[in-house]
Amino acid sequence: MVSLKDIISKEKAITVSYNTSLSDAAKIMEEKGVDSVLVVKDNKIVGIFTEKDLVRAIVDNASLNTPISNYMSTKLITAKVDEPIVAVAYKMVESNIRHIPIINDQGNILGVANIKDVLSLVLASGAWP
Repeated sequence: MVSLKDIISKEKAITVSYNTSLSDAAKIMEEKGVDSVLVVKDNKIVGIFTEKDLVRAIVDNASLNTPISNYMSTKLITAKVDEPIVAVAYKMVESNIRHIPIINDQGNILGVANIKDVLSLVLASGAWP
């Protein structure tokens, strides 16, 4: 059976400090080949910064030195690692998000799934006709 465990084995969560600049965040995302990073302050995840947030900053003509905390999403919607993949897909659609942190029962971040990963698992599960 396919699960979110299949994603976290290949997609590790990348974290950056809340005061990381837009420029540095974009460089990290490019270097790591990811389209989102989790934002940390005082060793706690406080948000997620995605390509969509970067585009919003560009449209705002923000300085590349602006901290990503000015543009990150702070309402983190998460999925438990053992949550049914179809439920995760619904959660992402209902919340209009393209990235979802994957957590364990203790609330620790294990990885981040994007909509493409989740859709691939939905298709592999046979849940889609």
